[in-house]
Amino acid sequence: MARHPRESSNDHLFAKGLSATGVAGLFLLLRLFAITDYDWNAAFSVVSTLGIDDVVPMVIGTLMASPLLAGIALSVLLPEAVVRQIRYGAPSWATAGNLAWLVTVALFTAALLWTYRGQVWWVPVSACVLGVALYLSLRVGHKDRRGARFAHWFVGSSALIVTMAALILAATVQVPWVSREYVHTTNGVIDGYVLENPPGFLKVLKEDGREIVILDIADVTGRQEIDPEP
Repeated sequence: MARHPRESSNDHLFAKGLSATGVAGLFLLLRLFAITDYDWNAAFSVVSTLGIDDVVPMVIGTLMASPLLAGIALSVLLPEAVVRQIRYGAPSWATAGNLAWLVTVALFTAALLWTYRGQVWWVPVSACVLGVALYLSLRVGHKDRRGARFAHWFVGSSALIVTMAALILAATVQVPWVSREYVHTTNGVIDGYVLENPPGFLKVLKEDGREIVILDIADVTGRQEIDPEP
């Protein structure tokens, strides 16, 4: 018995929803273990602070937490978006999504270069080299079919590339998605990350040992944010 076209469309949308949820769940799991140095007990202490609705700020925070790995990711994502837009031609409503993605990646790259100018010079160099290589592979594909096939796949698989980049960052970046701080207390200074701030308490992941401590807000005398290093 043939299935109704609308049923097939609904099944496809449902499968895409499940896939997105699965990727989000995997991202959360990888971040959970990465920030706790893959310690089961520490991860169990942190899990109550996370939820699916935290994925978007966690993705952005993960990208910004490690300037080095962010630079690597941006040096790959930027040329892919540029070459894709060149292939599309002049901006139009049909390419608005890719144009918005290109502007977003470009803004992230510009902010990284401005903040760490002189230290991440390799990011634009790597992006230019990769971009030129992709463009030439697409233009002279008849001379190097293998290179052309890879270039076509690379430019046409932006969603897969972004997903894989996000998962790799999730598994390798041990810095949480919040700023590192010196939390001054009546018993001394704690170097760590404030993961949760419920009324009357702070839940802090310590930098040394990656263990969770819960502080009474009455014992906290000050907090000092530490800038990340490239």
